[in-house]
Amino acid sequence: MLLALRVTAVIHALSFFAQPVLAGMFLSGQDTAMDTHRANATIVTTIALGMTVLALLARRRRLIGRQLPILLTAVLLLEYVEMAMGSSHILWVHIPLGVALFAVVTLTLPMIMKAGPATADTAYAQGHAS
Repeated sequence: MLLALRVTAVIHALSFFAQPVLAGMFLSGQDTAMDTHRANATIVTTIALGMTVLALLARRRRLIGRQLPILLTAVLLLEYVEMAMGSSHILWVHIPLGVALFAVVTLTLPMIMKAGPATADTAYAQGHAS
């Protein structure tokens, strides 16, 4: 389960990181890049949905702590907002939200790679065992 979560997280990050490249290609005059950017957004959010489901299942089995599924659910919801803003051409929200999500995805990837039973609730319990 954790391996599937980690692989999905890497694929999600790579797909997400393609988004600003595709946007830049469009701004540089490659008209087809916008369609690719839109299609990749659907891929990114679909992968985020799968990653969130895997995190919730891993949490249910107590393989990871509470924070990661909550964070990934927030990322998923914000990615849907990001897609809606882009589709509606509300760029004053779309661009800064994309930058913020880029940062969150970058920070989340190492958390997922380190996630496991030792970093889940046991760390919390050990800190409060006095």
